Amino acid sequence: MPIVRIELSPGRTHEQKSQYVEEVTRLTSEVLKCPVESIDVMFIEIPATDWAHAGKFYAQPK
Repeated sequence: MPIVRIELSPGRTHEQKSQYVEEVTRLTSEVLKCPVESIDVMFIEIPATDWAHAGKFYAQPK
């Protein structure tokens, strides 16, 4: 059972996520030779106040 975990900043629409889920599920099934029914996709949205790069947060809490 493949689990595809996508970590990203908030802001994508449900339609964007739906399109992504369809494509990543299709590709995962094709490449890993597994049924689409066995594939889970999870979106983990991380706010900029909890995300740092090169030692600095993208945003400060208000």
